[in-house]
Amino acid sequence: MAEVLQHSASYVFILALGYFLKRIGVFGKQDYRVLTQVVLCVTLPAAVITNFASMEWRSSLLLLPLLGFGICCAMMLLGQFIGRGKAPGERALFMINCPGYNIGAFALPFVQSYLGPEGVVAACLFDVGNAIICTGGSYAWASSVLHVGDKPLRSVDVLKKLGSSVPFVTYVTMLVLVMAGVQLPGALVEFISPISAANPFVAMLMIGAMFDLDLRPEYLRRVGQVVGIRLTAAVLLAAAMYIFVPLPLEIRQVLAVMAFAPASVISPAFTAKCGGDAGLASCINSITILCGVVGMLVVLAVLGVA
Repeated sequence: MAEVLQHSASYVFILALGYFLKRIGVFGKQDYRVLTQVVLCVTLPAAVITNFASMEWRSSLLLLPLLGFGICCAMMLLGQFIGRGKAPGERALFMINCPGYNIGAFALPFVQSYLGPEGVVAACLFDVGNAIICTGGSYAWASSVLHVGDKPLRSVDVLKKLGSSVPFVTYVTMLVLVMAGVQLPGALVEFISPISAANPFVAMLMIGAMFDLDLRPEYLRRVGQVVGIRLTAAVLLAAAMYIFVPLPLEIRQVLAVMAFAPASVISPAFTAKCGGDAGLASCINSITILCGVVGMLVVLAVLGVA
């Protein structure tokens, strides 16, 4: 427990450091975009490659992408149900911000540090299903339900977005190689391992630099509703997946941790496209980051992961 808390304090410090550097002007308001590209295009793919390279494939792991996709779809439909009878922009807010998890840039650094290579692989496989909803699936559904725009987002558009996502392409490529029994050269894995090791630091610094809490009085009710839905679902899902999913303990621990991952960083943009309040969606995103840090650390402590 003490080791978990000590390691966790380091993570919280890095996140706070990123926010502090932005506040004093070392980072500009948009400089987090550079860190985001470093994480998504460099350190995160390196972490995925090094951890997949040391795994043993089991067909039961294919349950994880289905689980990620199914949970996101259920949360999207729950958001649609909660938002019924409200104005279109508010309905879009619920449908787009209730589902989706920031796995690659947020949850994966925690998993990488605490739960080892098998945990990283499990998180990546879960994110394969989750990414379909985050990168356009929720927007496609919301725009169709709300009849937004002359040309609603099509499934081919979602596939194009997935194909342009470096982490997603890395997930799928490594999954295919592992399933085919192809092993990467040890020299390559060793060469990129320092980049992989940098992922938790850069990712936490990025999250701190992007954090921007604009909690206006008129936002409070809707922020409380969306965050309350996500947190309630997180507690129920964490318990259910840890107890009932027929996979090894290490993977069930990962699933319990990921249930508290924050909302996708793309959600505010999709909310705006559907006529919702992007500022409100950004506020929700920042609140879920705070809740995610606390929730994931509590789960790690409860599970006794050191």
